[in-house]
Amino acid sequence: MTDPTTPPSEVADTRRLDALRDYDILDTPPEKGFDDIVELARMTCAAPVALVSLVAGDRQWFKAQSGFAPRETSLDKSVCAHALAEPDLLVIPDLTLDPRTRDNPLVTGEPHIRFYAGAPLQAAGGERLGSLCVIDTVPRPEGLTERQTSALRALAGQVMTQMDLRRSVVERERILSGQAVLIAQQDALIAAQAAVTRAAGNREAILDALVAGVMKAVPQAEGGVIELRDGDELVHRSGHGSLAPHDGLRLPLEGSLSGHCLTSGKPVLCPDVLRDPRAKRDLIEPLGVRSAIYVPVSRGDTNVGVLKLQSSRPDAFSGSDLRAATLFAATIPAGLAEAGEAEARRGMRASEATLRTVMETLPVGVMIAEAPSGRIVGHNDRVAAILGHGVMPTEADGGPDRWVGFHADGRRVEADEWPLLKLARHGNGEAELEVDYQRGDGRRAWVGFTGAPMHDADGVVVGSVVVVTDIDERKRAELLLEAAKHAAEEANRAKSEFLANMSHELRTPLSAVIGYSEMLQEEMEDLGHESLLPDMRKIEANARHLLGLINDVLDLSKIEAERMETYVEDFAVETVVRDVASTVEALVAAKGNALTLDLAHGLGEARTDVTKLRQCLINLLSNAAKFTEGGRITLTAERTERDGVDWLTFRVGDTGIGMSPDQQARLFERFTQADASTTRKFGGTGLGLSITRAFATMLGGDISVESQEGSGTTFTVSMPARIVGSQDEDPAVDPAGGTAPEDGTAGPGVVLVVDDDPATRDLVARFLERDGFKVAVAIDGREGLERARALRPRVILLDVTMPQMDGWSVLRTLRGDAELGDTPVIMVTVLDEQNLAFSLGATDYLQKPVDWDELHGVMDRFRPQVHEGPLLVIDDDADTRERMSTRLSKEGWLVATAENGKAGLAAVMAERPCLILLDLMMPEMDGFAFLDAIRAKPAWGAIPVVVLTAKDVDGNDRRRLAGQADRVLRKGQVGLDDLPALLRSLVAPSQMA
Repeated sequence: MTDPTTPPSEVADTRRLDALRDYDILDTPPEKGFDDIVELARMTCAAPVALVSLVAGDRQWFKAQSGFAPRETSLDKSVCAHALAEPDLLVIPDLTLDPRTRDNPLVTGEPHIRFYAGAPLQAAGGERLGSLCVIDTVPRPEGLTERQTSALRALAGQVMTQMDLRRSVVERERILSGQAVLIAQQDALIAAQAAVTRAAGNREAILDALVAGVMKAVPQAEGGVIELRDGDELVHRSGHGSLAPHDGLRLPLEGSLSGHCLTSGKPVLCPDVLRDPRAKRDLIEPLGVRSAIYVPVSRGDTNVGVLKLQSSRPDAFSGSDLRAATLFAATIPAGLAEAGEAEARRGMRASEATLRTVMETLPVGVMIAEAPSGRIVGHNDRVAAILGHGVMPTEADGGPDRWVGFHADGRRVEADEWPLLKLARHGNGEAELEVDYQRGDGRRAWVGFTGAPMHDADGVVVGSVVVVTDIDERKRAELLLEAAKHAAEEANRAKSEFLANMSHELRTPLSAVIGYSEMLQEEMEDLGHESLLPDMRKIEANARHLLGLINDVLDLSKIEAERMETYVEDFAVETVVRDVASTVEALVAAKGNALTLDLAHGLGEARTDVTKLRQCLINLLSNAAKFTEGGRITLTAERTERDGVDWLTFRVGDTGIGMSPDQQARLFERFTQADASTTRKFGGTGLGLSITRAFATMLGGDISVESQEGSGTTFTVSMPARIVGSQDEDPAVDPAGGTAPEDGTAGPGVVLVVDDDPATRDLVARFLERDGFKVAVAIDGREGLERARALRPRVILLDVTMPQMDGWSVLRTLRGDAELGDTPVIMVTVLDEQNLAFSLGATDYLQKPVDWDELHGVMDRFRPQVHEGPLLVIDDDADTRERMSTRLSKEGWLVATAENGKAGLAAVMAERPCLILLDLMMPEMDGFAFLDAIRAKPAWGAIPVVVLTAKDVDGNDRRRLAGQADRVLRKGQVGLDDLPALLRSLVAPSQMA
């Protein structure tokens, strides 16, 4: 049983904890609004203590308190944690009498609290974050008055209102802070330009102003410098901050990050120079640099230097910092040009020369508009070259109101969407737009518009500046890349479909090989040719091995086509690990190896797809056994916590041949082993590890390998202890329980009714007995499984909502049982979950209250039919038809055959069969269409149909077969010797010839 003092499971709910973190309120200072609420709660309820308590994953913390000094307590002292599981207020009149709280340290010790009443603090999404509670040191048998209860609920609502308001204020401040950064960068650029103007052509003053300006725009920078090219070296100029003492320092172009930036002409954002091989190692420590920004400085088509910003901290800069630095770097050539112009022509006004040089030397177009009209008052020639027409309002096609552009989805760009008008007319901020532009020459080309507002000295928006960039080549490359990506995905899906279809086509002849080998073995025994039996068994064994390899290929194709589903269940981890070890024990011992288990304490329970987990471990242990001889194989399992989530880690280590680094790099590629010699010596397809990695990824984890040639290999698989599966609805109880009663006898004619409601069991049983069926009952899911294993019923009627083990868990267990997996199951429930039932393999579905005529119609298909028709085999494979006819005829059946669904319909019309054995994948008319046709005719609706197919039947197929087919069997898994007995349970003995 669960310890009543243990906090409820809601405490660790991930969704609840995420919601609490989203409020960002834990460990914040007291606030008057919350303090006033607890005072009001304490006075209203006449209690000495009132608290606003927030329950985290490892403690409870008090945002406000009255009459209670501590700011937080551990969860073992928390009464509020139990309020998370209550539908409304939690009121405990005497804490010493409640099993959840009587051992609480605050009850048994100081301050000896006795009474508790707490109203839940519930977020808008329904998550409960804590409670507003009042506490007394004396019991209150009568609890709270109605007035006090209403007041406590209302005050809890006010607490949530305060928390929502507080979060809104914090978010608004964050947004305003981000806007302030952008504005500060723009202001810094304007100030730098003004300083450049004041420098009146002084080169050093200009460079100093630009470095100072960019450091102001990027406050994370501890040092800044312009490195100008001098031959094969870069020279530090105008250093600021931590780089000021290094003016004149020379760096080689080769072997430095600055040199790489200049020669490549691309900006570099280096989060950690210690990890970048391009950094000059001997300068890292003297310069005190850990992260840096490098932006090339271009003049015309030539890179003349680098603007560098650095910090002593790693990861100090962001992408927006790089953009700000790039904007400043674009102004440096203008500053250098202005200095040159000032030296050559002192009479020219410095500001005009600087602006014109900037505008004309930039490789992008620049436009300036006034506010608020948006009228263009200046631009460079590059704008007209990119747009293909004039841009001034007085020129033809000029002005954004007459521009024509289209979004990626084909929508025309509206006038107010152009950045130039948006900024000039609507104020601060930045604006970016990429459009398919209609150029003046009629050609369409992709153009990028990036704008920013311009402010005067008082901060008033006086206009906007917009950079126009030719992005046609880049954009078209992106579109081509997207198209290529889509084509590659389509090709991959087509490949997966091809693998699935080929696997189906190969299964059919392999099933024939297996069937013929079984039939020939029987005939050899009858004719006394025992000496040939070993060879025939080898043929059968190899065919089954090949069938297993094809199943691996099909698994791989399902994984690639994203059709593989996960079915989760609860299980004991240690039990599963030991079961896996037992399964591979003989394989490990075959080469003289020893298997050791190293299981940590506290592996506990897990909820994941146990079948895929078992397959991962079996694949890794089989792989270790294959490549190890006379050595040791170790399976280790442990449970750890990552970010509040339990993870399971499994390690499979061996002392085998090991692998080189090159072999490890190819290890998880499909159809690949270490090398060709490995395949020749040890065999295998190379799919095992690929499927293992795919399964581990599907379960939310990963796989890694460590190996050394000649010293063995260790594979590590990690995955969360709990996941949500493809068909996961409610948490299922462990379906492994229960064994068949020793005195149970098989009863192929029995109908098993599983329902926890006595009245329903009695009514259904009486109706079925009156209708001629022999009935057995079970009162819950576990007993239902036990009785099913003992009785082997003809059909099971199964309820869903039952204690101990619900109907979904029973259905999953039945479909996973080798002996009971093909038993027809009819869900009988009040729930409207027909799709889920059919996807899990239900045969039919009835909703309560049961319509007895509908039940009679459904059950008619499961009573042995009394007529003289033959058994009809419908299969497009002639060998399969011949083998089945031969084997079933020997058992006394009258057999007819048809090569596809269309011929099958004609055979049914000619002579109604007693039973139909149906393949699904056939030409002209497949099995699905055949079933739809015969079930549409009332006269044929009761003919039993058994599907025997090589197709991998997935959830969608099961939904199509539900209510149509009586059983679904897999070729290759049902032998010819098993088939007569299985079919005999569906047709009365009098029907056989």
